[in-house]
Amino acid sequence: HPKFPKLSALEVILTTLHSGGKFSDKAYATSGGLHGVGVSVVNALSDDLKVIVNRDGKTWQQNYSRGTPQGKLKATAASKETGTTITFHPDAQIFGNELKFQ
Repeated sequence: HPKFPKLSALEVILTTLHSGGKFSDKAYATSGGLHGVGVSVVNALSDDLKVIVNRDGKTWQQNYSRGTPQGKLKATAASKETGTTITFHPDAQIFGNELKFQ
């Protein structure tokens, strides 16, 4: 991202509001979502978020807590797969201990 040259694109997307490609008219022909805050807000409101990206022959991983990276994005293995998996745990300090997804 041009505004954050020292950060990975993944970290910018996970930590910065309105940083997704939808805000460029050249990025997508169609897109979903609203206001461009989705994953960055989920990250900020989670006490644990883990992202795994399979791309360019490698598996990359980065962990976050309450929106803050817990280390750098790092390659963890070789992979022929492609795709991204994000898992998260809602922060009990915000949502309480009895949060239920419906």
